[in-house]
Amino acid sequence: MMRLLLDIGNSRLKWALADGRQLRERGHFQHRDADLQALATQHWQSLDPPGSVIVANVASPAIAAVVTGWVETHWGIEPRLLASSRTAGGVTNGYQVPASLGIDRWAALVGAHADAGGAACVVDCGTAITLDLLDAQGVHRGGLIVPGIELMQHALQRNTASLVTPRAQSAAVPLADNTADAIVSGSVYAAAAAIERIVREMAASCGDSVRVVLTGGGAGRVEPLLALAVELQPDLVLKGLAILAGEN
Repeated sequence: MMRLLLDIGNSRLKWALADGRQLRERGHFQHRDADLQALATQHWQSLDPPGSVIVANVASPAIAAVVTGWVETHWGIEPRLLASSRTAGGVTNGYQVPASLGIDRWAALVGAHADAGGAACVVDCGTAITLDLLDAQGVHRGGLIVPGIELMQHALQRNTASLVTPRAQSAAVPLADNTADAIVSGSVYAAAAAIERIVREMAASCGDSVRVVLTGGGAGRVEPLLALAVELQPDLVLKGLAILAGEN
């Protein structure tokens, strides 16, 4: 049975058709400040109706309602919204209240554990940057959340006078010669520096050899600046969702 997996982040929606744990057709779009109904129609109207729709939502309930409403209207399917649990996919949730761990972080941990096992630090570079440590026994040891690249840029724009709007696609450089590039480069370097420091401390606390798994929309901007060996896995949350969907 083909499933449609939806990973609804704060800014971007990623989707994939999954046959069991195998991801088939996939795509993504920015939903913030956009016509979500129109985007859903553009991306999904040509798909054959799936057998089920599985949703991981960390955006607002209103965003989830638009997406689930589109699915119900066009396919007559009631989507299933997942929440983090105490255990799944061989992983044990380390949060005091398991359901309070973001479902995207939970799915990423499950996906990383299934991919290769062993200890891993999962770094998701989205609107926020989340870092979570998984030990060799599949136990989530906890994690941290820091502002993402664009959040840092927006904070500068809101709270500092006379700054220009950053150029979204500017490459990070260590010595910028204009304010726009200085904002962009500073935020990317800050993200990379925070990731390196946190990952090293997490790995030291674990005592095992730790894989670093990098995912999220900003991963490609940060990865070239990291003095760490990393695995770049853009579909990690969707991989985890495919596993969770099979267990729920």
